[in-house]
Amino acid sequence: MILFAMFVGLAMISCSDDSVSIIEVPEEEEPEGFIYSINFNVEGGGTFTFSVDMDGATIEGEDLPDDFDGDVLEFDPESHEVFIAGSMVGWPEPGSERSLRLTRAGSSGGSIPAGNAEFKFFIVIDQQPSWGFGEWEGNPNRRTEVTSGGTFSADWGDQPEVEDPEGDFPESLFLAGNFQEVSGYGSDWSPDVGPQIPALDTGIYDGYVFFAEDGAEFKLVKGDDWGAGDFGGADGVLTDGGDNIVAGDAGYTRVHVNAVEMTYSLTNTVWGIIGDATPGGWDESTEMDFDEESKTWTITVDLNDGEMKFRANDSWDINVGDNDGDGTLQNDGGNIAVDAGNYTITLDLNGTEWTYTVEAN
Repeated sequence: MILFAMFVGLAMISCSDDSVSIIEVPEEEEPEGFIYSINFNVEGGGTFTFSVDMDGATIEGEDLPDDFDGDVLEFDPESHEVFIAGSMVGWPEPGSERSLRLTRAGSSGGSIPAGNAEFKFFIVIDQQPSWGFGEWEGNPNRRTEVTSGGTFSADWGDQPEVEDPEGDFPESLFLAGNFQEVSGYGSDWSPDVGPQIPALDTGIYDGYVFFAEDGAEFKLVKGDDWGAGDFGGADGVLTDGGDNIVAGDAGYTRVHVNAVEMTYSLTNTVWGIIGDATPGGWDESTEMDFDEESKTWTITVDLNDGEMKFRANDSWDINVGDNDGDGTLQNDGGNIAVDAGNYTITLDLNGTEWTYTVEAN
């Protein structure tokens, strides 16, 4: 009994002591090494991981921006960050969305769709967003198939080899057909005055044509006269000198041609603006108006401070932005920064160079 009382007493004294021993747990540090990665949830289930080895990473010569002071940028993990930009996330300017930063511990980047993705890795300095410090300047982008449970890994600056497809592909294709006169493209079946769709890559063509009536028929001519040869086809399959291609409903139509695999697709489009600067934010496009004479899309709208870009059919399947801030547009291009105010915005996807204007009122 005496021993028990002594034990209880000691316990009571211990419990009443105000001093508490705290064990400090050190903060978790990033792993050593130079492998940077980011994990995405794949829409429909599973995850996909992108990783890049930054050991000895540099940017040199023509790949550096013109205003860079020096001949070589050497990656410094203490002051530099690694970002990914690509079609699967809408090509935001590297550093502008912190969720797209790669880390050595492996970061989480949200959700992306399954399917083909084009992308590059970028260095961001002092948290200042910039397109200037990519692995290399211009094409080719990296490419991969995003699948549930998949991965992509590479060394920084290890530029993929892209073999030019065999064949002699023109710089643009001319549409000639029975739609031209009624749609405002000159005389019917005259390729020299017909709308052009440009080559975005070797043998890959993408452009926009207005069909004023349903069921237009046309050919894809390889130059501005019939002597250059032409493509025809049906059901999405191209053939040299084939039958007339028949369009569907009237409207402003995207014509996409893969002359390497001999396929084509036609998609009617209605264009709008989207972004945190626009009335619908990043959730809903604000529809633009189409002018049949100029074949451009316009809108007069109040904008907030922020960013915007253009997309078709209130979907990310077809969208364009400005990678270089020069007024020209690219598929899946970069966001366009704007200040608050009332603007008239014009989108021109005709011809071989796509452009836009944002004019203050």
